[in-house]
Amino acid sequence: MKMSKILININNLSEIEEYKKIGITNFLFAVDRFSIGYNTYSLHDIPYSSYLLINRVLDCEGVDEIKELKSELLKYKGIVFEDLAIYNIFNGEDIELIWYQNHFATNSESINYYLNNGCTSAVISNEITKTEILDIIKSSSKPLVLTILAKNQIMYSRRHLLTNFNNHDNLENYNDMVLKENITQSRFRARESEFGTIILNDEYFNYVSLMQKLDDNQIKFYLILNQDIKPSELKEILEGKVFGNRGFLDKKTVYRMSEYNDRKN
Repeated sequence: MKMSKILININNLSEIEEYKKIGITNFLFAVDRFSIGYNTYSLHDIPYSSYLLINRVLDCEGVDEIKELKSELLKYKGIVFEDLAIYNIFNGEDIELIWYQNHFATNSESINYYLNNGCTSAVISNEITKTEILDIIKSSSKPLVLTILAKNQIMYSRRHLLTNFNNHDNLENYNDMVLKENITQSRFRARESEFGTIILNDEYFNYVSLMQKLDDNQIKFYLILNQDIKPSELKEILEGKVFGNRGFLDKKTVYRMSEYNDRKN
């Protein structure tokens, strides 16, 4: 098993030693005030050998905060980022930049643009098919990051959607809820902070099977975005335990941005 290639987010600091026991040594930390949807940490609690997840949309105040913290952030191994302000601030500096704009990295043209202009790697969208993923990996100018286990991020809004929902219906003001859509019975995990609301499918997609089909030289990391799986169960999933669904691996999505050559024909 390719444990040394796995990058996993940390929900609890006590998990780190458990992950190390099963061979996982690359850790991703969501950062207080700059991340949404995951448990966050103060920079003081994050080891410098780690990667930082900065995935909220930044306003002018947020950009100014990042600039003030720049010298401290440069001590870390890398930044997995959503907002392009991070790219503009850190491009050319001695830190790994991993482009992670949800729903955007669906074709090799877009991905190679960022890779050829300063980014170390990019996280491939999980909303494309297995064939499309393999084609993008083969066409990439640098090794890519493939998410193999996560809850699909459906949307992110700067609005406080749960607060508005709860206030409208005179409910208790929860900031972490599971919502059920009554017609399809679909369940969604919604998490809110002062910086907005993120909504995830409440079932994990599981692309672990792809790990055995790929050349490690073409992969920078296999990414796991864990919400609630214990390290002991994670080990079983990585060893083949049936878990989650196959997401978009076997079905095309209408939301995919096509390759440039496909659009010309």
